[in-house]
Amino acid sequence: MPSSNFGGLDGILNSIQKNRSGIGSSLSKIASGRRLTSAGVDPAANALSEQLRSEIRSLTQAVQNAETGGNFLRTADSGLASVGDLLARGRELATQAANGTLDSSQRAAIDQEFNQIREEIDRTAQSLDFNGQKLLDGSLSAGSSNPVDIQVGSGSGPENQISVNVVENVSSASLGIDQTDLSTSQGALQALDDIDQAIAAVTSSRGEVGATSNRLSSAGRGLESTIENLKATESNLGDTDLSSEISNLQLSLTRFETSIRALTLRNQINEGSSGGLLNTII
Repeated sequence: MPSSNFGGLDGILNSIQKNRSGIGSSLSKIASGRRLTSAGVDPAANALSEQLRSEIRSLTQAVQNAETGGNFLRTADSGLASVGDLLARGRELATQAANGTLDSSQRAAIDQEFNQIREEIDRTAQSLDFNGQKLLDGSLSAGSSNPVDIQVGSGSGPENQISVNVVENVSSASLGIDQTDLSTSQGALQALDDIDQAIAAVTSSRGEVGATSNRLSSAGRGLESTIENLKATESNLGDTDLSSEISNLQLSLTRFETSIRALTLRNQINEGSSGGLLNTII
């Protein structure tokens, strides 16, 4: 009876379909390098993988923020260094003007050069900026109403931010040298004290900038370490185990070929009944 020869046909066809699907799945995972090729593969693992990948993207941006903050502070420090150099030259002039052997015309010439130094200090204080943000005009002082915080984390709490409001105003008025006069020996002697205080203020500001820059660098390194750990965790969770998947592929291929041979044999035995079934499914 022909129908009895088809007792195992459904099993063979199911095996062919199952292993063909397994081959496709393995090839997809091997080609993409991802085990989680769709949300349906492992919903729980897929959800966790997406959370990890989102966190990695956020922290990667935070690293970029820290780098930008570092550039921001390096620009400020460069400006402070320039002001420091100008003050050093101003102190040299004050020392020269305090010499009692100079006449009034010589002191006037020295005072004129000092005035030019003061103007350059004020120009630097008012013009130096980073992406439109003034750096040395007091906008970034500790008590400023213009807080500038660098986002160095993925959360919203204060622990995820580092303030860069550490740069004091370095205008001549703020430094206390706007009225400095080197046209007299007495004025030159007073200028030495005033300029020393100004140099100390700039040096202190540079120290604050350097410390904050180090904090940003440290935060960036910590973020990079965290990112690497998260990537490793996500990779273990979502990436394809190539050795295992190649074994799965080989097993599916072997089973597929075995099922095809079984179907071919059954097709030959039941040639009249199967009607060339093999050609319609492979």
